[in-house]
Amino acid sequence: MSVDRQIRCPVHGFIHLHAEHADIVASRAFQRLRGIRQLAFANLVYPGALHTRFDHSLGVYHVAQLLGKQLKLSSSELGLVQLAALVHDLGHGPFSHVSENVLERYADREKLAGRIKSKEKIHELVTADIVLADDELAQCTTPKDRERVVSLLTAAYGEPLLRDLVSGPLDADKQDYLLRDSMFCGVQYGVFDLHQLHRSLCVGEQGEEKSLMIKATGVHALEQFILAKYYLTTQVYGHRVRLITDHMLTRAVVLGIEVDGIDELRALYAYDGEPSFAERYAEWDDARLLLTYTDQKFEGKYCHKLLTRLVRRRLLKQVFARPVTKEVFLDEHVRDALARLTGSEDKPDEREQQEKLRARLEDALAEAISETLEAEVDPRLVVLNLYTVKSVRAQSREDEKAVLVDGPPQPVPFEERSTLFRSIDQRMDETVVEVYAPVAYETEAEKRTLLNLLHDPMMAVLQDHLSQGGEA
Repeated sequence: MSVDRQIRCPVHGFIHLHAEHADIVASRAFQRLRGIRQLAFANLVYPGALHTRFDHSLGVYHVAQLLGKQLKLSSSELGLVQLAALVHDLGHGPFSHVSENVLERYADREKLAGRIKSKEKIHELVTADIVLADDELAQCTTPKDRERVVSLLTAAYGEPLLRDLVSGPLDADKQDYLLRDSMFCGVQYGVFDLHQLHRSLCVGEQGEEKSLMIKATGVHALEQFILAKYYLTTQVYGHRVRLITDHMLTRAVVLGIEVDGIDELRALYAYDGEPSFAERYAEWDDARLLLTYTDQKFEGKYCHKLLTRLVRRRLLKQVFARPVTKEVFLDEHVRDALARLTGSEDKPDEREQQEKLRARLEDALAEAISETLEAEVDPRLVVLNLYTVKSVRAQSREDEKAVLVDGPPQPVPFEERSTLFRSIDQRMDETVVEVYAPVAYETEAEKRTLLNLLHDPMMAVLQDHLSQGGEA
């Protein structure tokens, strides 16, 4: 049994790690998180963004402790919340959220029938498998505690207040990653007053259940938190280079499985719920993925080609970017077809149709680029990306809509008490379509020339192929 420890954290100062949790941190499953970067290849644009899921998990643990004390949880409740906070990311694979996307694509959903609930992600099921079955975790936690942690992390736990602290709109995870990502990226976009936010929280009652609420005097603290999340999302997570590198990583793995035929890669991501999957998955981190598939024995494979480009920072270039509006795309069928390409992560049938349409578009875009530049461009290295930038009010309505402001005569939704958010038009969303390709330019002038040259051919492809709603 370990002893209590003090861990110095650049974000929170000292983190007090209880003895019963120190053994978990020492386990192989937790130590693996040292090798998984929080923001994948974001360090190619923000050099300091080398922090890991290990750092973050300790930070979430610390924030959960602060929240529990602020809300006067019992010792057993606090212990459960801290334990869940500590292990919540054990199911992350190489390069974090990139692995999430690939897991969703290759999971064996027939074998998982009955296990996947609404909005539940595959990496969350992997986390549950590791928590329940890992031998070292079993030595330092009880079966009952592990079952309760899994229940809490999968939103099946019966106490809303505790769920809110580890998996809610104001949970410890969000509070840590906003501050941590801001610090290591060297930006101020995600900064908010953590302690003032905590002082603004309270335990409210809805019927017979207790839930996390904001005091009437704490509306401005919550506004600051929501704005921090919005700015970090738009300015860092949505940065052009971050988007390109994420797509290159995803494409490297997908092509490695579907074109290169690398069985080991498929086995890594084809989650089937079997105990052997979690054991195999827990042996991989960022470094192993890169070292394995940039090895010379894979030379000539797409996986090797794309990962080598990332390692050497020879990135795909953005050759087209336009908002999907009626002023840009006059044809409503085109706008609707593009909008459909942005969603359906949780609908496999729709996702398959979207991928087929996306592949046809990428083939046509590659052909147009090749003809325009008079140079052969491999369509498998051309990426069509669509994403939606939601207004801060729309984001808050999705994420913080459940947050209630306590006070007489009864709790009311945060949005009704916030003058700032009532004044923002929630319809001000913007969907953007971008194309990335393996082209080169050295100067801003060359970049502008290239973008101008490719603009009309790219528009023509999208218009021609989507004018009937993408069915052609």
